[in-house]
Amino acid sequence: MKIILLLSTFIFLLFSCKNMVVLKAQLHHSHCGGVPPTPESLKGFEIEHDMHILIVGENDSIHLRVNGVREVKLRPGNYHWYQGAKLADTEELLEDLRMSLDSNFVLDGGTVCIDEWKKKFDGAFTVSQKTDTVVLNLKYRCYTGILPFPCVKYLGPIYQ
Repeated sequence: MKIILLLSTFIFLLFSCKNMVVLKAQLHHSHCGGVPPTPESLKGFEIEHDMHILIVGENDSIHLRVNGVREVKLRPGNYHWYQGAKLADTEELLEDLRMSLDSNFVLDGGTVCIDEWKKKFDGAFTVSQKTDTVVLNLKYRCYTGILPFPCVKYLGPIYQ
């Protein structure tokens, strides 16, 4: 009986060490040409974004979907986050791109480029007792959008 009581106390303490954190997923759009930019448009803008992410930390790891804003419990510590697309098989990603890209785009670097991209985290953050909101910001790439990785080059017209 004492063992069960000790185990339940330990489990309670383990789960109570986590902080409630609000994850805010957004997409940053920068100025991409066309009309001459104003000082305000040069800063770009952010909009809420729906994304699958993998969060990897020293003491915690989770895979989840964030549709704009989501609350999660995380232990204090340092974290890296990755787009969920990085969990997909390299050959599968490559084949999907070959089928979806038109003549304005070219794949650059093949599987080596994809594998290198998958190793790089998309952001980092720290959770402490004072952390309440973490912004997960993906950058929109001019002319290519948010294709899953930078291994795609745009060859089409560029508007200035």
